[in-house]
Amino acid sequence: MPRQEGLAMPASATATAPRTFWSEAALAAAVDAAFAEAIAEELAAALADAAPARPAIVLPDTDTLIRQAGIVTGPCPSDPRTPSATGRFLKKASIITARAAWWLLNHTTLCAGVLLVGALRVTWHLAAERRPSPDRAIASADFLEATSEHIKTRGWTQFVMESRRGVCILGAERDLIRSGTGTRATASEANGHLLAVTGARSVPGWNDQLTRTEAQVHQALLVAAARARAAR
Repeated sequence: MPRQEGLAMPASATATAPRTFWSEAALAAAVDAAFAEAIAEELAAALADAAPARPAIVLPDTDTLIRQAGIVTGPCPSDPRTPSATGRFLKKASIITARAAWWLLNHTTLCAGVLLVGALRVTWHLAAERRPSPDRAIASADFLEATSEHIKTRGWTQFVMESRRGVCILGAERDLIRSGTGTRATASEANGHLLAVTGARSVPGWNDQLTRTEAQVHQALLVAAARARAAR
């Protein structure tokens, strides 16, 4: 600051006159130096005092501080939340057992359902065969005539029930039953009349004779139909 005319300044005031600092770092250094000087003076005064007003503070030893703080020393116990090796093994075993039980339950239920559905279907088919509907309950004579007509349509064959050439007698009867014409009981009764007419022991054996012809098959079926109609 500019010096005023007519005022005398003491030497101490001249030494502590404020200065201008060109940077914040210079200002901070000056402040730190002032604080350091003040602390040094206070420390020197405290050390020079022979009769302190307060008694010296005596800190307790480390063991006393640990005991007063309630700190427990010694080996640290294991964390109770961490299971032992046996506990981990039992947990894994229980998980595997539960999954296996769930798998067995699902597959057992599925297998039981499949078996139940299959049993119901078989029962339904057997019941349908044993209790034919009115449109399937035809006379054995009509069944024999229908067998002859079916062979005329499909063709006739031997040694197999069905081939590219046609069907045998039993193959024709099977097709009629599947299409809803007659039942197994009807076919059995019709075959009885056919065996009586031909004198054979079995229908397939008579159909598969090497000298057999398709004309003989139709003739035997029609004669058996006439026999069945006369027996009614």
